[in-house]
Amino acid sequence: MSAFLNTITTALASAIALAYPLPFGQPVEPGNRINPDGEIVDLDEDRAERMTVPVNIEGKGPFSFVIDTGAERTVISRRIADRLALEGEEPAELMSIAGTSTVDMVYVPSLTLGQKSYNGLISPVLAARHIGADGMLGLDGLQDQRILFDFVLNQIFIEDADQDDGRRSSREIVVTAKRRSGQLIFTDATISGVKVNVIVDTGAQVSIANTILQKRLIRRAKELGDDNLLIAVTGQTLGVEFGRARDFRIGRARFESLSVAFADAPPFERFGLANKPTLLMGMDVLRKFDQVAIDFPNRKIHFLTPKNARLHIDEPQNSRIRS
Repeated sequence: MSAFLNTITTALASAIALAYPLPFGQPVEPGNRINPDGEIVDLDEDRAERMTVPVNIEGKGPFSFVIDTGAERTVISRRIADRLALEGEEPAELMSIAGTSTVDMVYVPSLTLGQKSYNGLISPVLAARHIGADGMLGLDGLQDQRILFDFVLNQIFIEDADQDDGRRSSREIVVTAKRRSGQLIFTDATISGVKVNVIVDTGAQVSIANTILQKRLIRRAKELGDDNLLIAVTGQTLGVEFGRARDFRIGRARFESLSVAFADAPPFERFGLANKPTLLMGMDVLRKFDQVAIDFPNRKIHFLTPKNARLHIDEPQNSRIRS
């Protein structure tokens, strides 16, 4: 356990963090549209097994950014902000998994990922050692896109959400989410028979659940781990308790066990889910699937299960994931 803890604390502070600047900045202005067939963006795996993509800022770069569906705002590292001499904005309050703190903000005139550009972003500035990358691409740059994470090919596909290619796979599970504060939250999941609200957080290495879920699992006599300490993206610390639960299910897919960090983190309260069993699903769970596609405009999340995954005998749903 200590070796695993050292890995996540020294390598990726932001791997277990959410970023929520409270004041609103300037709206995102979409730039170039992607082609209907989608665009492939090669990626690297950073030290915490999150996915990073090349991003250009004002024509300079490329810089390595994490695709972070758990962050409301795109985040820039201090190193990159200083290097590009980005114009400062008024400081703002930022909520991470460990609490709220005041952070510097900068104006980002243009940011480009592949063929798509965004103008006029106002972004928090954080230390690169806490981000684990040059920055994090948050929901302000993702809301009108469909992002497909292919863990087999080690690629990210940026797709047109309105383009349905009609391809189907019996291994695919599609869930419909509700939107809350920009986040997509779905309920088609259970852990040890307990129904769970799920938020997909691609910027997190480990999955974090609230203590309401922990108590439900304790009542079902599940064994929990020892107390540990995690480090959030702002450098703040969060006390958590690791545990392993059996029988994790999303739709028709079933996995034997799930490792979870339990904590009363501020985002659960922000989403009004502090008193409901909730899971922030990180890369440790997402990598159980061959592909995961997040369709923000249509509020759909597509999971392509591995061939050896155990499925319930329900009828397969329509698929738009590559197989």
